[in-house]
Amino acid sequence: MSQPSPAGSKRLRILWIRAGGCLPLTSGGVIYSYHLLMHLRQHCHVHALELRRLGEDGQSATVPYAHVLECLTVEQLPEWSPRHFFQFIGPILWNLFASRKPFMHSLFESREFSQRIRERVLSGQFDLVIADELHVAPNFEGWEKERQVPVILLQHNVEANIWSRMASLQRNPFTWIFYQEIARRMRQREPELCLTFDGVLTNSGHDADYYRETYKLPNVLGSVLPGTLPCQSEPPPAVLQQQPSPWIAFVGSMNWPPNSDAALWFIREVLPLIRQTCPDVRFRVIGHKPPPSFYQLAASDPGIEITGTVPAVLPLLRECTLQVVPLRAGSGVRHKILESMSAGVPVVSTTIGAEGLYLRDQHEILLADDATSLSAAILRLLDDSALRRTIAENAFTRINHEFLWEHSGNKLLRLCSTLLTNTD
Repeated sequence: MSQPSPAGSKRLRILWIRAGGCLPLTSGGVIYSYHLLMHLRQHCHVHALELRRLGEDGQSATVPYAHVLECLTVEQLPEWSPRHFFQFIGPILWNLFASRKPFMHSLFESREFSQRIRERVLSGQFDLVIADELHVAPNFEGWEKERQVPVILLQHNVEANIWSRMASLQRNPFTWIFYQEIARRMRQREPELCLTFDGVLTNSGHDADYYRETYKLPNVLGSVLPGTLPCQSEPPPAVLQQQPSPWIAFVGSMNWPPNSDAALWFIREVLPLIRQTCPDVRFRVIGHKPPPSFYQLAASDPGIEITGTVPAVLPLLRECTLQVVPLRAGSGVRHKILESMSAGVPVVSTTIGAEGLYLRDQHEILLADDATSLSAAILRLLDDSALRRTIAENAFTRINHEFLWEHSGNKLLRLCSTLLTNTD
């Protein structure tokens, strides 16, 4: 299925602005941006402007859109993660007492980047501008009346919800205060920033409803669900056949706090319950930049494997009997679930983990929210090869009908067309 340019025979000129590069494909957010950007390039003239951390620009020459890529590299703080909390203590304290901005936004501040954005948007060279994620949004404040082209904010998450949920999981009082304050500031700044744009797109209908109903935003255009590549024709042998020592997978960028929290909670609270019935079960964490503590856990337990960054997720995932998505925090849509559905590997998830996908419990996925029910659902799948096949085949059907990248890209173009028509 091919989607023509929204402007008919005229190819739209789109400026895509992002904090961070689109390669390597090590997180759901990067995968989402990359595939949408590549789809736009088939139908539009795209110019990408990216802000990179120092040392992050080594991939530029291999990016498929390198000939239309403009990079700014700035020296910044190391990439945030909870294990670096005390490394950030000075900037955190300054932010808490001397600024009203959410701390995460301070990590992406660059006067040069702001100036370059303004120059490109006002150049008259583009018909539409897409700001990719809320980190970019502060650069668009204060000069709305000067802009002559529509500007869209592409939101991957409801940011305030992520930090509020993370705060609820903290035991350390210092990190609890820190996350609560980020959530409070995000609840104020997120709608403020969204209102500086002509349109807002989310990556799930659930988030679009939240923006409309909770934030009362009048400029939400709709949602663009993530996609995946066409499905394998048959679930892998690890799913179809009973395994003497089955693998359970977890996929996710491990420097993202909700992912590391989920995997650690599963290892500590759920895996021991499963092993009471299935002692030979193994757990494989497939993901970018795991904290050192995960390698320590694997060193003390031969049934736990931490892969770190891998060239391709799919071969390791298809060696597993199922994937678990035990997220207790987060927002948006988890690409790891779509990837697993496409690979023919059934999924057991918490409700938060599957949020925004509207998958049917017991049909395309199994849902459970506490350690006891999650372990029971996993044991049920491990014991029933017929159920695994049924879940996998139902997921195949759903993927092919609703969750291909071509569908996502075409939806993005249609929503852009709506905004351009309304501003003509």
